[in-house]
Amino acid sequence: MEFRKIQFTGRSSYIISLPKKWIVENNLKQGDVVPLLLNPNGSITIFPKKPKEISERKELTITREVSPDMAVRLVISAYIQGYDILEIHFKDELPQYKVKIRKVIQSLPGMEIILDQPTRIVAKSLLADEEIDLWEILERINSIVISMLEDLELVRQVEDKALIKDIYDLENELDRFYFLTIRAVSKILSNPSLVSESEIIKKDFDLMGTLFIVRNIERIGDHLVRIAENFDNKIDTRYIKEMFSEIIKQITTKDLKKIDKIMLELSKKAKQIDYRESPAMDSYRRILEYLENIGETIINMALS
Repeated sequence: MEFRKIQFTGRSSYIISLPKKWIVENNLKQGDVVPLLLNPNGSITIFPKKPKEISERKELTITREVSPDMAVRLVISAYIQGYDILEIHFKDELPQYKVKIRKVIQSLPGMEIILDQPTRIVAKSLLADEEIDLWEILERINSIVISMLEDLELVRQVEDKALIKDIYDLENELDRFYFLTIRAVSKILSNPSLVSESEIIKKDFDLMGTLFIVRNIERIGDHLVRIAENFDNKIDTRYIKEMFSEIIKQITTKDLKKIDKIMLELSKKAKQIDYRESPAMDSYRRILEYLENIGETIINMALS
């Protein structure tokens, strides 16, 4: 990190010198005008007159040396890192790989396959980065989990394969929004102009906090699926729904006394659960622990 002294010039102007190396690299000269961005965290970002073009295309070459699952992970990784065009080449015709990759691309929010050849797939993001709102994503994620819990409550009353399938579908939707959240945070970190101060994003730490919250919610979704597969009537789905709703409210209200009360209640309840009774009871305990993690993150965001 470099430090530069603020100087006073004229009657009312403050100036700071810019590194010569940066000026040369960006072909700037005396008299050029450069744009400034005032960030929500109080910092200032200076953009060069002619910013270097950052490649938005990621090329992946898939061979039999990696498994189909690894190939899928590579595609997801390129997506969440913010690449807008994914060009996937196959060394040979690999139909099993292509089926899985095509399916995962179709599940990634905003991605569309624009070219599909025997040894090549090209996908492009149709998302407008400036229109992605992290708070809207959180609200959608919240509604998905509530729907999963409502389905679980019905599973308690009647065994219905359609309900369990709906829980699977909702969990897949939760995964989609989890990937979108990581992508959005990655984009914002590389281009702060994409975010404005909102209900949840006021400091840089709020970006990481939001990411951690969504990760914990995604894990809760995984365990709700596990409960659906191994349902145990001892599980109080209404209690999970109540505590989930209460802790999510605190993302914006940040009432530390209320959070303290919720977390003490969650900790006490989790200790009363015998997680060895069944896979469902183990997942019940883990869900309460993930809710505690969310509470801790909100506290950190409140103090940042």
